[in-house]
Amino acid sequence: MGKVCVYIATSLDGFIARKDDDISWLDPFNARGEDYGYGDFIRSMGTAIMGARTYEQSLANPERLLTGLKNYILTSRSLPLAGADTERWHGPLSELVQEIRRESERDIYIVGGGQVISRFLNEGLIDEMHLFIVPVLLGEGIPLFTGLQSEVSLHLVQASPYSTGIVKLLYVQKS
Repeated sequence: MGKVCVYIATSLDGFIARKDDDISWLDPFNARGEDYGYGDFIRSMGTAIMGARTYEQSLANPERLLTGLKNYILTSRSLPLAGADTERWHGPLSELVQEIRRESERDIYIVGGGQVISRFLNEGLIDEMHLFIVPVLLGEGIPLFTGLQSEVSLHLVQASPYSTGIVKLLYVQKS
């Protein structure tokens, strides 16, 4: 059975993007030739789940589209689909995870954004969280966690610093 995994970068003050969805503050860290384990991570995934805003950002920046994976977009809106492997989903998250696990044993990537990740955390559906703390203070923007309904306890499995100043924290959700 595939794990449900988050892989995301956040500023030191907890933002995943500027207010206008801009993530260019990450560019200096991406330009240094380090992939932060993303290549290995994405090769283990079979499916990606994302919210409509994240998907729309991918459509506007096609290099961000997750080709080679089945993609589910959490939305009730009619959005253009970027290929045969992209579907809209507007139902219970637990049912979506069950359906994906029936179809594949590969891992499931919760791409974002913060509201989507929080919804999965609220339902206890996250198995692993690969959280990358970037040494930048944005001051304001789109927060990583929004709409948490209760306290979520996590267990730290690994902490890995990079020469860029980024620190990877690997958490599992406590039962």
